[in-house]
This record gives sequence, structure tokens and C-alpha cells, in this order.
Amino acid sequence: MKQELTKLASLRAISMLAVFTFLFLSTEYFYVNQIAQNASSARTVNVQNYALGVSAVGFCLYPLLFRFFRDRLRSAVFFTLAMLAIVCFVILGSPVPSGLLTAAGMLLFLVLGILGNAVHYHFLCEISDKKYFARMVGISYGFAILLQFLNNSLISSALAEQLLLCAALLFIVFFLFRFQHREASRSSQMPDTANSSPQASDATNPCPQVSDMTNPCPHMPDASACAASGNTGSQHKLPASGALPQLVLLIFLVIFMTCIFSTLDNTVTLGHADGTMDIGQWPRVLLACSGLAAGFLFDLHDRRFMNLIMYCIMMLSTLSVAILQLGGSFLIGLIVFYLSSGFFVVFFTTSFLALSEDTRCPRLWAGMGRAVNNAGAALVSNLSLSLIASNSSITLIITALLLFATVSILIAAYSMLKEPGVQTETGGTMTHKMQAACEANASHN
Repeated sequence: MKQELTKLASLRAISMLAVFTFLFLSTEYFYVNQIAQNASSARTVNVQNYALGVSAVGFCLYPLLFRFFRDRLRSAVFFTLAMLAIVCFVILGSPVPSGLLTAAGMLLFLVLGILGNAVHYHFLCEISDKKYFARMVGISYGFAILLQFLNNSLISSALAEQLLLCAALLFIVFFLFRFQHREASRSSQMPDTANSSPQASDATNPCPQVSDMTNPCPHMPDASACAASGNTGSQHKLPASGALPQLVLLIFLVIFMTCIFSTLDNTVTLGHADGTMDIGQWPRVLLACSGLAAGFLFDLHDRRFMNLIMYCIMMLSTLSVAILQLGGSFLIGLIVFYLSSGFFVVFFTTSFLALSEDTRCPRLWAGMGRAVNNAGAALVSNLSLSLIASNSSITLIITALLLFATVSILIAAYSMLKEPGVQTETGGTMTHKMQAACEANASHN
């Protein structure tokens, strides 16, 4: 763990994911505050959830942009997106009509979605040892929440906050430029490799039957180790379709989990919009602690107990919904929400990142956890608000219990697919498995 954290690539990946998470959450908080000045609390929550849904579209657009634009044009696209986002930040901080304010926020979250999937794919490629995947995701998430807490506590000027968010955006775009340049340099060397000997071809791609578009990161250390061992047999090749059943179940699992968390989030956001409590202050510390704890707990025994731990967290979240509806303290609901939300974010981020390497398009699936979560929040926004506004506690509690029962079935089915012999490796990924096989072959030789 210490060796992986001291690598420059790992530090770069963790910092980029942390800064993006900080940028996304802080922009959401800033946008909600701007909308709440001229709108009711219910409309504020709806606009927030619609913006999250638009960001999910952005996450899905990233692989399309990568497909239709060549190397130099991709850099130009990143630059254009950065300038567009800065213009949107300026509009959000200006006294403009509510319609323009809403439209600028939607466009901004579309851009953040595109950049977000690029950052997640960058994280996937930079981390060479996936054994501590959840810990690194948890560390980046905890660091992002601490940055947001400091931002909300120390910066009171809207202009200063805008400048800080623009600086975070430029930080992300700068490192994406560098990452894109490295990929372009590697692609430019492929024609020479194609005319070389079979041994040289293997050195570029350890699995000759899998193209570089399928293998997301042929420059990673484990790929070179595999090539150095000279073994590119079929035991190192994993069918890309083998992850499809897990991905489908994981998508539905995250969506139904999001229904419960979105109900809690809407309750908390309504309290924030009404002035009951500022959720940008000390409660955020709980979110950072839960993210860090989730990362270390999920990685125990190669993530064998990650689903079980998440199931227990979902049980607590369902109970907190019942407590709030039965007249319990808002503070208790807030504490349970933040403690469970950190676990949920690390869960879906780690799960999709780990599975994305076994797919044909890792650029699409690397950040799909955030996309599915945001899309689920947008889909259930109106229904959730209607249930909360109806003041029918029994209806809301029954709905939460039915959702929890559905989550229980899905998480059991998903865990069965992850049993040894079905999953690529218990808690591991394609790259991790290739590295272990290559090391065993090298020691045998």
C-alpha cells in the first residue's frame, strides 16, 4: 500500500479524482445556493436533480468524443470545454434571469460529466495495483470533501469561490492534456510496432488478439511485465463479454440504492434550502470520514466483504428514512445520511472502475458509477419530492422497505456472480490477474 501511494502516477491519479470530486460537489452546492435565491425549495431540489441527470449524459458522451475526434482535435475539445465551463461559472455568479441561470448550470454540468469520465478513465490507467483500489478511491473522496469543507468555511465571497472552482477546472484540464499527449505519443509508435517482429508486437500489447482500443492501458506496468515474461497464452485473455452480466446487475443495484439515498438527499436539501441547517459546514466532515473508512473496510480480504458491508449500510439508511418520517430528529437523519453516503460513493465508484477493464469500452464504464447514480437521482426526483410533500409517513416507509427488499435481492444475485470461477478474480480485475499470472510464470522460468 505504501509503495503504491508513493508512486507519482498514483499520487497524480488520486489528486485528479479528488479535485474533480471537489469541483463537482462544490459546483452543485454553489448552483443550489444560486437557484435557491429566486426559487422555492421544491424547485431548487428539482433543478439540482435535473442537473445531475444532465451530467450523466456528459459521462456517456466522453467515449463518443474520443471516438470521433483525433488526437490533436481531442486536446482542442478539452480546451473548448474548459472555456465553456468558465463562461458558465461567470453566468452563475452574475445577476441574470432565472431561465439563463438554469440553462448555464445545465450546460456546466454537461461539461463536468464529460471531464469526469475522462478523469475516472485516467485514474483507471494510472493505478497499476488494483488490490487497494477502494482505499485510493476513499482517500481521494475524503480529501475532496475536506477541500469542500475548507472552501465553505473559509471562503464567503461568491467571486472568490468562482475563481477557486475555475482554478480546479484548469488543474483537471491541464493533467488531461498531459494524459492525452502520452496516449497520442503511444499511438504514433504503433505503425513502427506493426512492422516489427512478433516479440516487439507482444511488448506493445501483451495480448495480441486484443486491440489497444480493447486494452485500455497497454502502457501500464503489469502489461510490460507480462510481455517481459514472454507468455501471452490464452490463460491471460479474458472475454470482454464476461463482465456484462455483472455490469447489468450493478447498474440496477446502484439505481435502486440511489432511490433510497436520493430520498434522504432530497430531505436534507429541502432543509438546507429552507434554512434549517447549512449542510456545507461541519456535517461534511462526517462524509469525509465515512469515505475514508469505506475505502479501508472494502479492501479487506480482496474486497470479499464489500457487498455485505454495503448491505448493512443500506439497512441503516432505510431505518433513517423511517426515523425522519416518524418525527425523529433532523440532525440524526443528517448524520446517518452522511455516514452512509460516503460508503455508497466509494462502493459504486470502485465497483465500476474494477469491472471496466473487463469491457470492450473502458472509457465508457470507468466513470459509469457516478453517471448511474446521477441519472437515478434525476429519474426519482419528482416521485421522491411528491412522497415527501404528501406527508404520508406510512406510504414513504413502505416504499423505502420495498426498495430495500429489491436491493437485497439484487445484491445477493450480484454477489453470486462475483464468486470464484465466475469473476475474473476475487476482488481483482483483468490487469491484476494478468500481473499475478505473469509473475508466477516468470518465477517458474
